[in-house]
Amino acid sequence: MRLFRYLVDCLRAVETDGYAPRAARAQARAAQADRTATLQGILPGVRVELGSARTTDPIGVFGARLRQRVVTQADFDPARLNRPDALSLTTGALIVEQPILAPQAILGRRAATLAASAADAMAEHTIARSQLDATRAYFGAIVAAASVAALDSALAAGRAHVAQAATLERNGVVVRSDVLLAQVRVGELEAQRARAAGDAIVARLGVAVQMGTPADTAAALPSALPTAETIRALGGDGTPAGGALEERADVHAAQLGARAARADVQRVTSAWLPTVGAILRNDYATVSQPFGGSPYWTVGVMASWQLFRGGGDLADRQRAAANARVATSHADGARAMAALEITQTRVAREVALERLRIADRSLEQAREALRLVQRRYDGGLAAITELLDASAARTAADLASVAARHDALVAIAAERIALGLDLTPLLALDQ
Repeated sequence: MRLFRYLVDCLRAVETDGYAPRAARAQARAAQADRTATLQGILPGVRVELGSARTTDPIGVFGARLRQRVVTQADFDPARLNRPDALSLTTGALIVEQPILAPQAILGRRAATLAASAADAMAEHTIARSQLDATRAYFGAIVAAASVAALDSALAAGRAHVAQAATLERNGVVVRSDVLLAQVRVGELEAQRARAAGDAIVARLGVAVQMGTPADTAAALPSALPTAETIRALGGDGTPAGGALEERADVHAAQLGARAARADVQRVTSAWLPTVGAILRNDYATVSQPFGGSPYWTVGVMASWQLFRGGGDLADRQRAAANARVATSHADGARAMAALEITQTRVAREVALERLRIADRSLEQAREALRLVQRRYDGGLAAITELLDASAARTAADLASVAARHDALVAIAAERIALGLDLTPLLALDQ
């Protein structure tokens, strides 16, 4: 079983074993196969034919003997020509066919090449999106584990306060209701801790599923997220340099798809052009064995020009033109949606960093408030419930700080993916 200690390990596993990336790469390979198939109309075709027959057909018998080059004067006897004896014939041939002018094949290969490139670009986009999802799951699993740890600390403190309150009750310092309220607050913490533990298990499973290894849940994840200062240094310099719409693989794929569709219109239109091909045959005809005797050869050139197919050619062009318009619309839409996503992710990053700043300030305030209430409680000036409220506020601030750091990291990653950039800067957090 593998252990994934760092984000780089997680992203590498997603790229190689993730379900969506594997499917996208398979689709790209299928598109490459379609491109290879277009060579059939460009490269020469070579085939071998082999056959055996027995016949009493007058023309067949005479022709077979002529192919064997064994015709004698006796074969011209009218009685023998009209009623020949049965003859067995074994034939073999080596045929080479070479397209000389095949507009549909040439233009079809161009369209298939563009479609294959579009499939490759979409595979890259799928990998990038899967890595973003994996990054979100990776940091989410760390948050879930950190939440359990924070609640464990709060629960230990709460239980200590309950024990202290029970001692004070026995000494007559506090009343029974204070102890009961303290126990209620501890019960609430226990419920939160149980829910957080369940979330942590699911989060680890989510990371494993993203990596394409759902049974591998023993990932030794970091115990805490990077500090707020580190995160601000990573994403506080504004929009990352180098990102643009053209850098996005999905936009590039849509543009290639539109070009492929227009190339397909040209391919369909070329059906009205003539095609020219050459053929070379080397035939053998014997009685006993294939490819025996003296061969005879045939060389030829054939041109074909189909002027009208009953409207089928017109329908094909109309369909291809409509598909080209659809693909162009998809490309325009992909570009517009990408621009919108870039704006959304930029705003989300700015908001997440501001929330991180507020969460840090709230955490400091909660810590100071707990310190002050603790001093008042120790001096007998505050009730146990007031102390528990302050402790709960501190725990909530801890959890909010962790959640804010998670949201900021995910927002930074999402903006980079939206800009067509990789997640390399986040890998520095592994150090």
